[in-house]
Amino acid sequence: MALIVKRMNRIVLLLLVMFVTVTSSAQENNYIQDFSHKVNAKIGIDTKGFSYKVANSATGEKFDLKPNESVRMTASVQYRFIGVTVGFSPNFLNSNEDEVLKGESDINSIQLRLFVKRFIQEFEYNRIQGFYIENSADFDPNWVQNKDPYFQLKNLNLKRYGGKTSFVWNENFSFKALLMQNQKQIKSTGSFVPSLSYYYSELNNPTNEFVSFDESTFDLNGTAGYIHNFVFGKNHDFFASLGLSSGFGLKFAKNFKENDAGELQENKQTYTNFIFDGRLNLGYNSDKIFTGMQFNVSGVSYNKTPETNVADSNTYFQLYFGYRFGAPKVIENFFNKIKI
Repeated sequence: MALIVKRMNRIVLLLLVMFVTVTSSAQENNYIQDFSHKVNAKIGIDTKGFSYKVANSATGEKFDLKPNESVRMTASVQYRFIGVTVGFSPNFLNSNEDEVLKGESDINSIQLRLFVKRFIQEFEYNRIQGFYIENSADFDPNWVQNKDPYFQLKNLNLKRYGGKTSFVWNENFSFKALLMQNQKQIKSTGSFVPSLSYYYSELNNPTNEFVSFDESTFDLNGTAGYIHNFVFGKNHDFFASLGLSSGFGLKFAKNFKENDAGELQENKQTYTNFIFDGRLNLGYNSDKIFTGMQFNVSGVSYNKTPETNVADSNTYFQLYFGYRFGAPKVIENFFNKIKI
């Protein structure tokens, strides 16, 4: 019964994986073609990876912690100012043998994305339970890759939620063409994009398996970078986009440690974060058909002590195919009455 409840909770959370876009008016000019008046239907395959690395230069100890990632199928529909995406992980894309070696990870996420003029507001929640130690060979010289199970932290739990506020400096640059595919960049251009992010995280391992973690952090980071959309082809249907950004911020950490008397004592520290973000998009975007891939990588690095460096990073990869068509009259009339 507990297993059924757990799987039902996972399905419900996956159904809640969604994004909503809001704009005060359609953006269209000599550089941008808007498709918000059409229904955008899209299917895709994606995977999101997380990595948590702790390295101590004094002792030589290093932990490369990762959850067992699953490949996910998604289906989304967008029209005007709203879009919904649902996702699931089919068995034919994820083998049971992989779970024997790396253990089972419970990964759930919810994302909300709002577009207001040239501002992009993102909210995100991630919960991951179950990690494995990728560098297990460092702790057992007899360990054989692809044969022996990795050392696993089945109860290691990461919760992370917060958001990011970004501003697109160049009004001729379409970020929606990359994120939502409900616009098309018809002339090559780029934009400076500054961002402010704020995230609260909890990482703990209550059963103290192999290595112990019990820490909460709040990150406040500022980044700035540049993204360029290249379009080419007879009708400007093909595109490639590259973006890089970096920055720094502050991490406010809190944990509890036993003092000499055996009592738990609260310990607070402030660290300096160093952040990097990168993105690559390639694809085809016509009036009716759109398809492509997107790859994003981001990371935060900080020195926990002069000897200990911690790096937290995540990657996202997606292949997608979509089709646009006119909305049924009843739906079009309904949205016309809303007047947003």
